[in-house]
Amino acid sequence: MDNGEFITSVVENFIGGICVLDIDSTTRAIKPEFLNEGFYRMIGGGRAIVDKMFSDIRRSIIPDDLPGFDQGISDILADDGAVEFEFRIANYDGSLMWLRLHGNLYSREGAKNVVCAVILDCTEQKMIQEELKRQSDYMHLLMDTDITFDFNCRTDVCVYRIAETDALAHDSVVNGYLEHIPATGIHEEDAGAFEDMIRSAMSHAHRDSLVFRSVGVINPTDEYRWYQANIVSILGKEGYVSHVIGHIVDIHEQKLKEIELRLRADFDGLTGLMNKKATETLIESILHKNRNSKIPGALMILDTDDFKHINDTYGHNTGDRVLSKIGDIIRSNFKGMDVTGRIGGDEFMVFMNNIEERDACKLAEKVGDQVKNAFNGEDFGDEISMSVGIAVSPIHGADFETLYKNADKALYHVKENGKAGYRMYDPKEDDR
Repeated sequence: MDNGEFITSVVENFIGGICVLDIDSTTRAIKPEFLNEGFYRMIGGGRAIVDKMFSDIRRSIIPDDLPGFDQGISDILADDGAVEFEFRIANYDGSLMWLRLHGNLYSREGAKNVVCAVILDCTEQKMIQEELKRQSDYMHLLMDTDITFDFNCRTDVCVYRIAETDALAHDSVVNGYLEHIPATGIHEEDAGAFEDMIRSAMSHAHRDSLVFRSVGVINPTDEYRWYQANIVSILGKEGYVSHVIGHIVDIHEQKLKEIELRLRADFDGLTGLMNKKATETLIESILHKNRNSKIPGALMILDTDDFKHINDTYGHNTGDRVLSKIGDIIRSNFKGMDVTGRIGGDEFMVFMNNIEERDACKLAEKVGDQVKNAFNGEDFGDEISMSVGIAVSPIHGADFETLYKNADKALYHVKENGKAGYRMYDPKEDDR
């Protein structure tokens, strides 16, 4: 192996990403010129998916991290040496991933800047750091919080001390606490878990925490807020737990951001539909709930015909515009209990709960017509169509795997017979 082959082998097999990025200093557009094999392995999901994600990397970056990312790029373009910064992306499977970029400016010609960078996955390291910080902050939080509580296990009395100002606080005393936990304003869906946490703390010395919603003693407003209770058991002289003490922290804004991030991770940024993982999980959940009932449902797989030709002929921007419009059409036709998702580059899936076969077919035909007519007047307008395969539950399958397989067979028959149409799964075709 000569030196060139050796260096190429080292670069491609490096555990992490070695990248060459083309950055326009005017528009700040970032185009990957080279990504090594280690980068694709690190991100996962296959070349096509990764290339699409990083063709416009800002789409994948968590919004809170975009200012730091843009500052990092500015620092690199300032050409003062190597720059390192971290940011999070919503990966193709909906998970959050921490990346660390270490790069410097290689060359500049006009507005074109070539940047060489190493990108590493630091997700596990960040999680460990956060856990260590959480543990080190535990006792500080206990002494620096607006709400504390002390539950006397012998008398079954709990005292909440709620700070009103830096100098003033008031106490709320709850007698017969274990029976009156729901009456303190803890949400009915969280009250059971809160009681279990307290009873477990009474049985042996340990620490615990719980995120819950409350309105009442802890939160004297008309709307539920999110809190986190951190508790610790205190042993009496006899060696038994005598008190359970702790602090309650208002995490409402933080929790809302977490929920927003989780929801954003479940959705495809281009079409606004759910991603593949979230779509399948929700459909499986609905089918599981319906397993002992006769509620009919219909699974629909929709495939954009010859989409690769659209991308290759008219460009990826046009392709993205087509997919975005198809997403709009799907969202406008399926609402309420319907599940809508993008499960591949140009493939979509819909599950309609409590619907008859004929109505599912009517909707498939309607969506196909709307997609076909959506681009009238465009150069490619007559080249856009959809093929749709349908399977209904429970007669074509009571579980997701069976239902998907049979809808896919129906889709295959549409593709084999001219495309641009729909077909209901027919078990007799399996026999033939």
